[in-house]
Amino acid sequence: MKGMHPGDIVMDQDGRIAGMVAGDVVIRPGCDVRISGMVAGDVYVEEGARARISGMVSGRVFNDGGAVRISGMIGG
Repeated sequence: MKGMHPGDIVMDQDGRIAGMVAGDVVIRPGCDVRISGMVAGDVYVEEGARARISGMVSGRVFNDGGAVRISGMIGG
């Protein structure tokens, strides 16, 4: 996903977020998601999901049993 997304995003397949998300991001089980853009809300990583965050998250990152790697900035 590139560009500006005005609301929340639910990632139910592998992918990359390189743009800006004005809401929250939810990563479903079994998905591998890279975030190199900006998330204005929170990121929720569900059990069995994988998140690699090199961008910026203004909110918080909630890990509910997934794998999270952070090399970017987390605001909350």
